Amino acid sequence: MSTSPDPTLSKPFKVQRVTWQNAETDLRILREFVFIKEQNVPPELEWDGEDENAVHVLARDEKGRGIGTARMTADGHIGRMAVLRAWRRRGVGSEMLTALITIARARQLPRVKLDAQTQAIDFYLRHDFAPQGEVFMDANIPHQHMTLNLPPLDVHININDLPRQVLGETRGYINLKGREDNTQAAIHMVAQGKRSLNLFTPNLDPRIFDNEDFIEVVKQLAISSSRSRVNILILDPSDVVTHGHRIVELARRISSRIFIHRADEEDRNQVNTFMIVDDVGIIRRAHNDRLEGLAEFNNPAEARLLLKTFNEAWERSQPEPELRRLHL
Repeated sequence: MSTSPDPTLSKPFKVQRVTWQNAETDLRILREFVFIKEQNVPPELEWDGEDENAVHVLARDEKGRGIGTARMTADGHIGRMAVLRAWRRRGVGSEMLTALITIARARQLPRVKLDAQTQAIDFYLRHDFAPQGEVFMDANIPHQHMTLNLPPLDVHININDLPRQVLGETRGYINLKGREDNTQAAIHMVAQGKRSLNLFTPNLDPRIFDNEDFIEVVKQLAISSSRSRVNILILDPSDVVTHGHRIVELARRISSRIFIHRADEEDRNQVNTFMIVDDVGIIRRAHNDRLEGLAEFNNPAEARLLLKTFNEAWERSQPEPELRRLHL
């Protein structure tokens, strides 16, 4: 494999995080073709019982067909990296690996590890993995154990210091553990925004986002300049339509600055929630139904990665018809 292509060029594929439960068929087809048929890996070794609890990424071409996959177990072991022959040396493996490393960092894992086929060692060296120990055989294929140490997420900031956090200046992360933590972090971060808020949410969680203080800071951001924009991407707007939500009324009143879209079917398996404010501040929760998360007021590198995910999903999305009717 070679290094990733120029990121400024449009890639003919996209990588997304999926679950085994929602994408098993695509994942099985790819791994059966690459490992079992092409590399003669015994099926009993390939299907090791780890898939249901692992994190998976899936690369698809422009027609939505699976072209590559990889996974990471809970302890940070990356593996099952499979790319169809026609798509090798085109950056697919690099992007999948980068996605898994990003997830590992968000989980605050100290390192990730993998067992590389020896013919792929140079690929992992280019991604800063270091060889460990001797070459060994696995499924009659020579492998090399490799690891990558992950830098800590700067410094931990106590939630009590939230009022002193400055968007775009304060480095460090805050652990969010409940409704109040998430609500206050969202309000404090958005209140400092001047240009943009991009919010990716399964159901526009009313516990966090349907309160007067949050609505007010979103309004102030939206009207702060002629270029300000608020994009809200919802996976399932049914609760918003059924029960109502103050942010829908706000979007009706400021329709040229606040936009609410329904996610495309391709993104419906996402369970995480995240927001990016002014391309530097981020709040993310790994699972929308749980309130554990992280807030960082100055992490432009991570913000760029999340914004890339958001923009790709936004391009596939559509304005929600039911919400449009509520706007009338």
